[in-house]
Amino acid sequence: MLKEPFHIAVPTAFFEDESINIQGTIDHIRYLYKQGVKSVLVCGTTGEQHSLNSNEKIEILDRIVTEKELINNMEIIFGVSSIRQKEAEELAKNIRDTNISGILLGYPPYILPTQAEALIYTKTIINHCKKPTILYNNPNRTGFDLSPDKTHYYKVF
Repeated sequence: MLKEPFHIAVPTAFFEDESINIQGTIDHIRYLYKQGVKSVLVCGTTGEQHSLNSNEKIEILDRIVTEKELINNMEIIFGVSSIRQKEAEELAKNIRDTNISGILLGYPPYILPTQAEALIYTKTIINHCKKPTILYNNPNRTGFDLSPDKTHYYKVF
């Protein structure tokens, strides 16, 4: 269960050649931790869920879980989303056996699944990950609504 009432979205650092700067990202998380931040969201709502490829996300994940001071003292939430469901499933599987606290489950832009398809995607990713999950519900962008009053016929978790 996630305990912190809010989570700071951490932007991924990049080098000038547009490759990811994992150390810069870790340094920023460490800075936030030293400022008293207790929970961060990595690869989440700052665009990285959809702009990073799956190898880059796994590289960031693999590095974060080695940062014992951070992973043991913070809630670290990782954004899981992909245009391709198989890639999101693979990332979720990689997160399952780590100390990552939970995931933010995003939905691919420009793909407009039905309400039922979105729920199947949601259940599949959660089942692969087995972590507390925050649903990124944005009906105006995705075309479906995952609020409780819209999904009362489905058991998502």
